[in-house]
This record gives sequence, C-alpha cells and structure tokens, in this order.
Amino acid sequence: MKLNNKKGFTLVEMLSVMVILAVLIGLAVPAYYTYIRSAEKEAYRSAEKDLTDSATTAMLECVNDRGNEFCRDKKFPQNDNEYIKLTMKELIESSYMDPVHDPKNRKKYCDEENSYAYIVKNKESETGGYSYFACLKCSNYESTACNMDILNQSNPNQ
Repeated sequence: MKLNNKKGFTLVEMLSVMVILAVLIGLAVPAYYTYIRSAEKEAYRSAEKDLTDSATTAMLECVNDRGNEFCRDKKFPQNDNEYIKLTMKELIESSYMDPVHDPKNRKKYCDEENSYAYIVKNKESETGGYSYFACLKCSNYESTACNMDILNQSNPNQ
C-alpha cells in the first residue's frame, strides 16, 4: 500500500481564501475612507473653534489693554447686528494663534488672508451679548459661516 503524503493547498482552498480576503477588503476600505472623512471634518471644526477662541481672547485683551498695537483700531461692535472682522493673518501676526494646517493636505496651511472670525452684536439679547463665528477657508473646504446673511444686513465696524 502506497501512502500519498503530498503537502500543499488545493485550488479550491486557495480560491476560498481569496474570496474571504476580497470580502474583508471590500468592507474595510469604505470604512477606512469614512473614518478619514470624519476625522477631516472634525479637524476643520476644531480649527474653526480655535479661530473663534483666538478672536475672543484677542478682543477681551483689547478691552483691558488699549495700548496693544493689535487693539488700537479694534473695538467691540456697539449697535445691533454690527460686526467686527478679524482675519486669521492678524491673529497669527499678533500671536493669538498659530497657522492652521489644512487637514486634507498637512503640507499646506489654510488661507490666512481669507479666513477670519467675526464678532456680531446680538440684537435679541437685553444684555447686549455677542456671537462669534468663524469663516475658515482651506484648499477644498469653506465654513458655512462664510455665507452668513447677517453680514449682508450689517455695516462692518473695523
């Protein structure tokens, strides 16, 4: 009696493994890209928050230090729906924030000239509160706040 002692995989076994791998890759790749897009959106939101936080800090420091060069021509809006616009470039040059890397392309920065924060005087508030908005423009991203109707109804106070 002769024993058949062959080692190796059959064609059916190899094809089965390839089908299983194809299914796993088919599920993993879209999930990976969904995760990447979600992380980019969160990075943009974080950059917008940094921009508004920097504008808040800058303006609050201006209330107490009018001698600061950044603050010389800046003041909070006084009338309802009036606003002041602070560009990202101004905030970076005055050391209130660092340049923002574009989350889509980490080798580039977001547009410092056309990205800005604006502070709007609320008309609804009896205490005269303010709202802060960020308009962040990066390579293929633009904040929804860049197209706010409130700016079309107001006079800039710069």
